Amino acid sequence: MGKLYETKFMTGLQKFGATIAGNEAISSISAGLQSGMSVIIIGAIFQLIATIFTLFNWITTDNKVYSILMTPYNMTMGLLAVFVAFGIAYHYAGNLKMKPLVAGINSLVVFLLVAAPTETVTLADGSSTFTGLATTSLGASGLFAAIIVALVTVRITKFCADKRIIIRMPDGIPPSLADSFSALIPLLINIILFLGLSIISNALFSASLPLAITNLLSAPFSAINSLGGMIVIVLFGLLLWTLGIHGTMVIAIPLIPILAADIANNTALVAAGSEPIFTPVMLFYTICCAGGSGNTFGFTLLCLRSKSKQLKAVGKAALLPGIVNISEPIVFGTPIIYNPIIAIPFIITPIITMIIGWIGFSVGILKPMQAFVLSTLPIGVMDFMTTLSWTNVVFAFLVIPLTMLCYLPFFKIYEKQLIAKEKIIEQEEAVMGQASLNNA
Repeated sequence: MGKLYETKFMTGLQKFGATIAGNEAISSISAGLQSGMSVIIIGAIFQLIATIFTLFNWITTDNKVYSILMTPYNMTMGLLAVFVAFGIAYHYAGNLKMKPLVAGINSLVVFLLVAAPTETVTLADGSSTFTGLATTSLGASGLFAAIIVALVTVRITKFCADKRIIIRMPDGIPPSLADSFSALIPLLINIILFLGLSIISNALFSASLPLAITNLLSAPFSAINSLGGMIVIVLFGLLLWTLGIHGTMVIAIPLIPILAADIANNTALVAAGSEPIFTPVMLFYTICCAGGSGNTFGFTLLCLRSKSKQLKAVGKAALLPGIVNISEPIVFGTPIIYNPIIAIPFIITPIITMIIGWIGFSVGILKPMQAFVLSTLPIGVMDFMTTLSWTNVVFAFLVIPLTMLCYLPFFKIYEKQLIAKEKIIEQEEAVMGQASLNNA
């Protein structure tokens, strides 16, 4: 089994995964999405409170209190694409050794230009008019456009800097002012480019650029949003984990925009008094609900009771992180990476839980997500915050004994190997210790 990782397929997969994870643009997308997690969590908390109030009929959705409670949500999740447009450009520019703040601001300006054009409307009573920004594409539905705008604006800015197509200020000018002037020409080029694309999009498709991009990508990405598609992409991510690459981060790039859009749609449905809709991309939550990526908490509990000193020590170190759904200590400490024995249940277990989760959603036992939360929260907490369903919380805890059963036979094999190695080491140490005493 040890030769498994030496096969052409596994070495090729490792190189491919390392290329993806190490790509400056890909890592910037991941960092940009992660940088908005605090904003997303705050929005989800207020949405959770507002939804609970409506569930118990304390208030209605047309109540002023409900409107007040949903304001933080509208200013966080409702503007998610805005934060992402800035965050990705900021991190991407940093990776390319550019001025990150200027790049983030430029991306933000261009994104607002194409995603939130000003609109003038007449009030219902006809008394006056109101001019404001269209917010339809500023939330989850604009994520794909935000990612593209951030990456393209930074690349154009870098091209201008490399080719000296910038305004250079004389020495002695404050750096902040010099940076602003050097960004003028790249910003102008970006605005002309995206404004032109926005005009073409409206002329050809009668849709804004973010909506056109979403519709264009919906066809190739629709395959992902199915049980088969999720199994394939999750399998890919888990294989990368066993090669020492953060597979969840890699597969999250195409999944998060789809997931956020589907959950945002459910948020609107619930607010309107309708039932949320399940889509297969929501199964992404089921592969990390009990111990983090790979649902490794059951394996951690097995390690705690192991007769192997190594596994027991790793189990103790990984217990607390596992409770809050962080899997890195157990993955790298056991290790699971480059370990074909433990890699087998690590890959199989999340696929099993995902299929069981799909059955649960299909028959209505599990409830679809209506709040977007992606963070390292304790087991069961994220499941409740995203669904307000106790059955989803119970499912997360039922996954733990299931994973223990899946890991147990492979755990026993690996434990036996480690115990044998530890005995040999103890014997060698004892011999060396005795030799030292004799020499003394």
